[in-house]
Formats: sequence, C-alpha cells, structure tokens
Amino acid sequence: MAKVPGIESLLTPATAHLVRRFTYGYNSQLGAELLRYPNAEAWFEAQLARPSDPDADAALTWFPRLSDSASTAWANHRADTYGSWQYGQDFAMYSIARRVLAKNQVHEMMVDFWSNLLHIPISEDASFPWRMDYDAKAIRPHALGTYRELLNAAITHPAMSGYLTNYRNTASKINENLGRELLELYTVGRPARYSEDDVKNSARLLTGFTVAVFDGYAAGYDPNRHYVGPVTVLGVGFANSAKDGRAELKNYLDWLARRPETAERIAHRLCVRFVSDEPPRSVVDAVKQAYLANDTDIKASLRALIGHEAFRSSVMKKARTPVEDVIAADRACDIVLTGAGKDSRVSSLAWFCHWTGQTPFSWPRPDGFPEKSDTYLSPARMLRSWTMHTWTASPSNALEKATRPPVRQLLPPVWPLPLADLVHHQSVMMTGRRAPADTVEAAATMIGKPSTHTFTQTWEREIDYMNWMLSLIRGVILNSPEAMLR
Repeated sequence: MAKVPGIESLLTPATAHLVRRFTYGYNSQLGAELLRYPNAEAWFEAQLARPSDPDADAALTWFPRLSDSASTAWANHRADTYGSWQYGQDFAMYSIARRVLAKNQVHEMMVDFWSNLLHIPISEDASFPWRMDYDAKAIRPHALGTYRELLNAAITHPAMSGYLTNYRNTASKINENLGRELLELYTVGRPARYSEDDVKNSARLLTGFTVAVFDGYAAGYDPNRHYVGPVTVLGVGFANSAKDGRAELKNYLDWLARRPETAERIAHRLCVRFVSDEPPRSVVDAVKQAYLANDTDIKASLRALIGHEAFRSSVMKKARTPVEDVIAADRACDIVLTGAGKDSRVSSLAWFCHWTGQTPFSWPRPDGFPEKSDTYLSPARMLRSWTMHTWTASPSNALEKATRPPVRQLLPPVWPLPLADLVHHQSVMMTGRRAPADTVEAAATMIGKPSTHTFTQTWEREIDYMNWMLSLIRGVILNSPEAMLR
C-alpha cells in the first residue's frame, strides 16, 4: 500500500503545547508558518515582534459604527438609531473575527489577557462610547510592551474614567472607585495591606480627568479639578505640587507597576492563564523576577514563562474557555471569515460563545472573567460545546460571509486507505498532530467499521457519503479531550 501523505505529525509535542497555550488554535496557515522556523521558540520570538496583520486589521471595516466618535455613538444611542448594546455586540464580533483571522496569534492572546485584567464590560452605559478606543489606544499598542506603559494608558483612558466613575473624582469631592481598584485589582492587591487613607490618596492623584458622561462624552483634563498637595501611599510620599497632576500621576503609576507586590500579582495571573490553575511557586518566581529585572517588560516575562520546566511539563493542564473553544473549532476547520452582518459566520460565532457560557467582555465586575479552567467545565457547557463542534465539523454546512475547504480538498490523495489513516489525515489537517488511539477508535465506532477497515476508492460519485464520514471524523476530533484542552 502506498504511503499516505499528510498522516505524519507536523508539530513536535513541544511545539503543539506552545501553540495550544499561546494561540486560538491550529489551522493550515499557522502550520505553514511554523514550518518556516527551526523551532517553536524561534516562531514565538517572531510573534513577539508583532509583524503587520492586515487580514485581522481589515475586520474593522466590517463594523463601520465602531469608528464613530464618542459623541456620535452617544447621539445614536439617544436617538435609538444604534444602541449601546449594538456597539457592544459589534465590538465583541470584531474581537472574535480578529482572533480567528490573526497571524499575530500571541498578540491577540495577550490583548485578551490584559483586557481581562484591566476589564471594562461592553455596553456599559458610562463607558461604551469609548470602549473601542480603549482597545485600540490603551490595550493593543501595549499588550507586548511594558506593564508600566499599559497601566498608564488604561488608567487614564476615558473608558476607564467612565466605568469606574473617576469623572466624578474632584479635589473637593473625592470618588474612591478607581483609586481603590487600581490598588486592589490592577497593581499591589490586598496582600500589600494598604489602608483606607491609601485608597483616598490614590484617588486624589487621579483627580482632574473629565468625561461628559451622558452628555456627549467629551473627555479631557481640567487642572482646576485636580487635588494639589502631598499624599502618601503605602508609606511613600508624592509631592503632587503641580496644578496639572498628570506628571505626578505617571510617577505614581510607574511606581505601582514596579512594586514587588504588583510583580507577584501579574506573574501569578500569567501563570494561571498559561501554565496551570495552581502554578508551581518556582515558575511564578521566575516570571516575577524577569518582570522586575526588565522594568515590567511583558516580553521578558513571557520568555521566562515558556522557558520554565513548569510550563513545559504542564501539557493538557488547562481547558479552553468557551470563547477559545468556539474560535479554535473554526480555525481547526480552516473556516475563513469574509465579512459581517445578519446571519454571517462571525455573528454565529458570537452566538455560540454566548450559548456555551461566555459572551466576550460581558463579565459584570471589574475583576474580569476567572482564569481558572474549572470555572468553565459544567456539564451544560460541555454538552453545548460538543453540539457546536458537530455543527462546525460538517464540510457541507452552508456559511454566510465565510469560506471553508470543499469536501474533495479534504480527502487524502492516496487510496486504498485504512480508516485509521483517514482519521490521522484529518487530525493532522486540524491539529498538526496524529490522532490519539482513543480518538481513532471513537471515530471507527461512530462510522460503524473497525479502524483497520480499508477503503478502496475515493467515492468521487458518492460525495454525500464522504461528507457524512468526514463530518463524523472531524466532529470526533473536535470533541476529543485533546481538542478541548490548551
């Protein structure tokens, strides 16, 4: 029997592990890209450089209302021509589309990570006109930079001032909301044992920023609203003597970002996302040290993480969230989005995310979605995920504003062919790896033939039969434990 091309694994186990953790899933484009590098680490370094990504960038043109100014968005909401929920829905679909299309998968993953840490819900009335700008100006440019720069951009952005009511924070009437969350969630955390006076002083340094919430949403800085005078946070004094307090605020935010307690929180959260729900102390320490030694540099922190033995030995110790799972299924099937609108594939993906338990950017509190896998592993989620996989797997299901490879393109070029090799062929196309033995047997059970059964023809005249068989095989691959894990 002739050797069948495409049934040998393209990815080494180490590369497959790195891809599972730092991308939204394997597809043929990613497979071809990985082959251009001598090893997974070289690919990862190229990803950290964040080359241009025109296909992902073009997705913004599918959602023209996301380019509306804050004042226009508010006027549209007031006139009931385009509501806050519609802007939020567009932003969620735009983000999903980028994750499906992006070549810069590591950057997209880190945008999601930081968006979840510095979380602002979509459709939230006090911030929605600025939410797209927050993604474009605060999160994306700094997702692989330094946490100092990212923190400064996020905390001073109008969307954050709206969401956490810093627009109400003035020299004469302190609003503690953002000042408290800055300490509790975004930097040092409760283990730093900050006091209520520390919270108030943190808020005083944040005075001066304005957003005309519910009145056009113009944003700026008013020195007359800024509290002037010395303040102390965690025993460190800030002169805060200028009427324009933005330079002192930058000093304060840089100092917070450089604190060892902040390094601990960032390192631990990174390790929970990318290593395991209970990461070993050694890897948290390694990431923390890299963060501090490199002045909060995110790339250096990630290099320390992927270079640690705890990361290399954490294979299959994280589950995909519902959002990650929905996107990974489309990528595994080489579905390419081509637009948006009613009944479009990207609209279906947004609905799948909601249906399986995680509408993007919808967490109602400022602490973001939980990073631990067990949050998302309810029986209801699993049943709905398996159903979603089955719908996605069929090569003949019609798609709106998306393409997928035709059935004949999915068939191996060499026949006769054992059923086991057909399963391996599909698995390599979808995951870059041969199928595990239990996946092969599960596919054989679904088809009703032994895995050793040999097919003797390509069924050029029986394409419906081949579509049925490929749907079953590809559905089993998507429903396998390996496909559900990161």
